Amino acid sequence: MRTKHETHAARPAHPSRWGFTLVELLLVMFILSVLVGLIVGVSWYVIEQGRKQETLSNQKKLMAAIDAYRKVTGNVPNVVYKPDLTAASDPNQVMGSLLTTLSTGSPIDRATRPFLDGVSTIDAYGKSMLYLYDGGVGGKPVIVSAGPDGVFGFEKEHKGNSILQKQYQKDNIRSDMN
Repeated sequence: MRTKHETHAARPAHPSRWGFTLVELLLVMFILSVLVGLIVGVSWYVIEQGRKQETLSNQKKLMAAIDAYRKVTGNVPNVVYKPDLTAASDPNQVMGSLLTTLSTGSPIDRATRPFLDGVSTIDAYGKSMLYLYDGGVGGKPVIVSAGPDGVFGFEKEHKGNSILQKQYQKDNIRSDMN
């Protein structure tokens, strides 16, 4: 003989719900993945903008030092970048020569020192920037960073593919364009 209590335990009158359905779990997973995607996308954008601003800040300091040099000497530093010659094609050597030129001589050093304190010739992506004494808008000096891909746009030659060339140029960070 069974008691009333045992009968109810063996056969509940109302089935209880112990978990989530597969559809509910998939919906929660989808919502979480969308939120993670948004957070990662926004974080990447903020980090890229910070790197670009850091690079632009260094470029502005270097351009201010070049302008002070021009005011003292009457011309801009003539450090030449020659991509076809290996000795002069290294951006590190070009930027080293520029810093040496900007800090040589007492009137020059006095004029440029305030701008060169704490300045870096390395961009926020860890690559050397490049000084072109006549490569800017209107033939003026310009400091160029290769940007996130580390490739200077004017070094790439794509025959018949101007879209790629524009992308390379777009990704450069230039002191005369921002």
